[in-house]
Amino acid sequence: MKPARLVAIVGLVAAAGGCRGAARFLGELLRERPPAALDSLGLASDARVDSAGYLAGSFVGEGTSRAVHLLSSDTGFIASLLRRYRPDLAAARDPWDALARERVVALGGERRRRTVGGSGPAVESAVVGSPLGHTDVQVEAVLLHAGRWSCGSRGAQAELIVAGDRPRGDPPLQGPVLGSLRTGAAAERREHGLVRRTPVPAPSSGLIGELVGRTEQALDSTLGADYRPLALRPDPDARTEVNTLADVDAADVIAFRVDDARVRYAVSLRARRLTARGDTLVGTAVMVWDSAGAWRQTIFRPTLLALRGGRLEPWGARARPIYWRRLQPISDFAFPRDDLWMEQVDVRDGSVRWGIVQPRENLVVAAAEVDGPCR
Repeated sequence: MKPARLVAIVGLVAAAGGCRGAARFLGELLRERPPAALDSLGLASDARVDSAGYLAGSFVGEGTSRAVHLLSSDTGFIASLLRRYRPDLAAARDPWDALARERVVALGGERRRRTVGGSGPAVESAVVGSPLGHTDVQVEAVLLHAGRWSCGSRGAQAELIVAGDRPRGDPPLQGPVLGSLRTGAAAERREHGLVRRTPVPAPSSGLIGELVGRTEQALDSTLGADYRPLALRPDPDARTEVNTLADVDAADVIAFRVDDARVRYAVSLRARRLTARGDTLVGTAVMVWDSAGAWRQTIFRPTLLALRGGRLEPWGARARPIYWRRLQPISDFAFPRDDLWMEQVDVRDGSVRWGIVQPRENLVVAAAEVDGPCR
C-alpha cells in the first residue's frame, strides 16, 4: 500500500474515533447530575423596589380561597421601602426601633388597579403559583411589621396581601404559594399552558414504602459515617407515619413534575434512632428519587436532633438544629416543572421559615421567617 493512501486511511480512522470520543464527551457534559445539597433555607429574596417605584421579585406565601399573604424577611428590601415611603422612620437614629414603635406600617391606601394607593408602592403585575397552577392577583395592601423589642432588624417582615382576580378562569388560591411581582416586558408575558397545573399522580402505597426505605438507607449511611461512635440503630418500636402532622417517625412524600415528561418524588423524613448508650435521637433528611431508584438527589444535608420528653432539641455542637416538613409542589412560572414549598423548623428557639426550593439546581427561590422569638 502506498504511504499516502495509508496516511489517509489512518486519518479517517482517527477522525472516526475522534467523533465518537467527542460524542461521548458531549453526552457526558450534558448528562443531568444531582446538584450540591443545601445546608438550610437561607432568607433568600430577590424582592426589590425598582427606579420607577414598582415592586418586583419573588415572595413565599400561603393563603385561602379569599386572599393570600406573601412574605419577605429581607431587611434590605424592608429598609428600601422605609426610605422611599416612610423617610421619617428611615431617618431615625435606629430605624428598626422606630418601626417597632409603630408595630405595623401600611404603605398606600385603598386598592387601585395595578397600584397600591397613590402614595404607596406600585405593582405592575402580580401572579401566584400554587399546587393548582397560576392565578393573576391584585395587591390590596403592603404592610411592614416590626419584630419584637430588642430584636433589631430580626423579625421585621414585609407582607403583601393579595386577592385573586380570575377573568381567565384561573385556579382558586389555596394552600402554599410562590408570588411573582413583575415589571416591564415580564409583566406583559403570561406563560401559556400553565394556567392550570396538570395533577401529578400520587405514588402508590408500595412505591411510598420504597421511597421512604431508600431515604432511610441514605440517611443511615450518612449519619453512620458522620457519627460512627454513636453506633446509631433504628428504634424497633417506631412506625413511620406518612403525610400526617407528626414531626417524629414521620415522612412527607409528594410527586412533582421535573418537566413535560418526567415525574420524581420528594421525601422529607424524620426518623427515630437509638445510640449505643440508649439515647434517643432523630435523623432528618430531604431527598428526591425517581420511581426506579436510578435518580438520587439530596436537597438538604441530613441533621441529627435529640428527642427528650417528646420534644425535639439541639444535639451536639456539630449538628445543625433544624428539620423540614410540609412538602408541597408549586407550579413554576417559566417552565413546565414544579418547585418545592416547605417549612424549616429550628429547634433552638422554635423559629419557622417558609421557603421554596427549585430542585433542578437546589436553588432557594424565596424564604421568610414566619414564627420565632422575634415574631
